[in-house]
This record gives sequence, structure tokens and C-alpha cells, in this order.
Amino acid sequence: MQRSRIIIAGIALSLSSCATTEPQTIAPTEVAPQPTPIVMPAPAPVSAPAPAPRTCEMFVRPGVLKRSALVRLIDAGLPRWLQGVEGDRALAHHKFQGWLIKSLHAGDPCYEDVDLQPGDIVQKVNGQSIEKPEQAFDIAQSLRTAPELSVEYLRAGKPRQFTLAVSGE
Repeated sequence: MQRSRIIIAGIALSLSSCATTEPQTIAPTEVAPQPTPIVMPAPAPVSAPAPAPRTCEMFVRPGVLKRSALVRLIDAGLPRWLQGVEGDRALAHHKFQGWLIKSLHAGDPCYEDVDLQPGDIVQKVNGQSIEKPEQAFDIAQSLRTAPELSVEYLRAGKPRQFTLAVSGE
């Protein structure tokens, strides 16, 4: 019995030493020094070169269209050209007056020297009305051999016209 009391006392002593509230010192472990990161300055921003100015290859010189460029435009198809045009039918007293231009190939240098602007109403091209799609197709086809491109239009209700020669170059 004595022996069991000694074992119990030893266990109790062991347990009580585990539950001590005194701070225990733990030997510090060696930590390898971390290398200091090298911070490189950010490279100076490189600006992209300015885009080359868009040039128009439709003209031989101002006022004179290249036939080859005009034929390429016709061959691409009227719907392709119309992608850059926003317009609507212009009616007066329920009668077709022409096509109201809302925008015409904005930003395209080929149209800088063409005297058309938003609000103009195109009535005829080379003397022909363009009320119906087949009329537009016929006019486009006729430009393959036409000596000029003439556009009749209204600006602020007043008739106007511009003409561009077509060169074989």
C-alpha cells in the first residue's frame, strides 16, 4: 500500500508540474537570415509610336478619282460601302426626296474633300434617282466606265451639286 501511495504521489507531482502557470523559457532556435529583396525601379513607360496618318488612295489628286480604286470599291459591293454610312429616307408630303445623310464614313480621309455632310439629302447620282436598291446597283455598275461622279443634293433645302472626274490611272 505504501508503494501505491508513492506511485500516486509521483503521478500527482508529475501532473502538477505539467499544469504550472509559470512561463517556461524556450531556447530560441536559429533562424537563417532572409535575403533582402532587391527592388528594381520600374522601367520608364514606352509610348507606342503614333499611328501613321490614314491616307486616301481613291484620288489621283484632289477632285479626280482613280478608276481602279473606284472599281475595287464597286467590286467589294454596295453593302460593304454602306457599312460606313448612316442615313434614312427623306420624305416630303409622303413623296421620296432622297437619302438623308446622318454620317458618312466618319474619320475616313477619302471623304474630307467631298462636299457632303450630315443633314444633306442626296437626290441623284450621275443624274439618276436612287430610291430603290436596284437603282443604286445600276448606278454603281455605271461608275465602272463613267467619266465622272456627280452628286445632286439638298443642303438646308437648297439644291447643290459636286462633281469628281474619274481618271483611268
